[in-house]
Amino acid sequence: MPAQTNANVVALQLEKVRDKVPLLYERDDILLTMIQQRGDVEKISNRAMRLPLQVNPGGKAGSYNADGGDLGRGSGTQYDVATVSPIFFRFAIEITKLVEYATAGRARAVENAAKREVVNGMKQFRSFLDKLMQTGGNGVLGTVGSFATTTWTMSTPPGAALVYVGQTIQVYDSTLTTNRGTANVVAADPISATQTITVDANPGGLTAGDVIVHDGLSGASPVSLFGIKYHQNNATTGTWLNLNRASYPVQLATPRVNAGNAALTPSAVRLAINKVRKALGINHVSKLIAYMAVEQEHAWENLGITVSQIIKEGGGAGGNDLDLLFSGRKTMSGVPIKSSVNADQTRVDFLDLSHWGRAVLKDIDFYEVNGNTVFPIYGASGGLAASYIFYFDLAMQVFSDSPRSGAYIDSLARPTGY
Repeated sequence: MPAQTNANVVALQLEKVRDKVPLLYERDDILLTMIQQRGDVEKISNRAMRLPLQVNPGGKAGSYNADGGDLGRGSGTQYDVATVSPIFFRFAIEITKLVEYATAGRARAVENAAKREVVNGMKQFRSFLDKLMQTGGNGVLGTVGSFATTTWTMSTPPGAALVYVGQTIQVYDSTLTTNRGTANVVAADPISATQTITVDANPGGLTAGDVIVHDGLSGASPVSLFGIKYHQNNATTGTWLNLNRASYPVQLATPRVNAGNAALTPSAVRLAINKVRKALGINHVSKLIAYMAVEQEHAWENLGITVSQIIKEGGGAGGNDLDLLFSGRKTMSGVPIKSSVNADQTRVDFLDLSHWGRAVLKDIDFYEVNGNTVFPIYGASGGLAASYIFYFDLAMQVFSDSPRSGAYIDSLARPTGY
């Protein structure tokens, strides 16, 4: 008999499975979390919520003749009202019974997949909502710059940052008039300089310049969650929360600095902040945050590096350490910086979140029918299928009651490498 080899005993060997499951994709919800923590929450019915706004000053100022002169007539402050109505969103998760059986208990799996999916689903739903909050209120998640078979090169911004693998998307023409159909995202690359997504099949009539929107929208000019680009906008036409922008071309316009495809500079930052001060008063910048993508955070750090001086201090353990980059708290003219991978890569938004809020008809939770939150799937025979489905749902809209309380810098260049 030959010597025993490993092939003879491999059936006796134990297989080690690491009990840590790393996350290999992003699911940030930075902006959503900030608005939940700092903004107002208004509980509403299905009727539109009214937001009274003080739009124009009143009173007639001037001198007069106290010796029997006519003091003239007066006027009063002018008010108008914006309105906001909730939009319904859902997130569906479907699991087979075998998944539940095969991962129940530590003897079978390192994680209970069914229970883990509840946590995963909630986090992914929040990430989806955060992505919507970067948009202009029409659900547009990106623009198809070009395509080769089922791989689409996305125009930046936002590139491929606002979609996720497995998501069902719809394609509209550039005017948001014609719905070309749906596709499922099978791959997405939001990191490379050429940002691409790959889908299972192209909708009929796909054309360069088409836009992608999230599932569930229908008709021309769809309406979705009102995001940063809806509220932080200097347009003087169209509507904002059902108010005609042309009626208040100054009051409803957010101060803007157009960078003209140049790199971020301290002068642009100072100009944006000063425009807020000029719009609402010298002391109306104390609550601002500077919200931006990591690209513009990088650009701001580059400016600091060019003027930095390294001072080495002896006596301490860190005296010989060297770190040529910045860490810890970063600010712009004293305004705290908050970065997000979902933010527009060519833009910096100065937000006063005390003026932002959520109008909520139903907060994010399980979809429930008569106390049930898990629902069966039916097979082709009409009998039960060995799987089930559950949903998270939400009915809300995001509002800002003061478009002039913030500012934004747009059309910024991205640093090399992005």
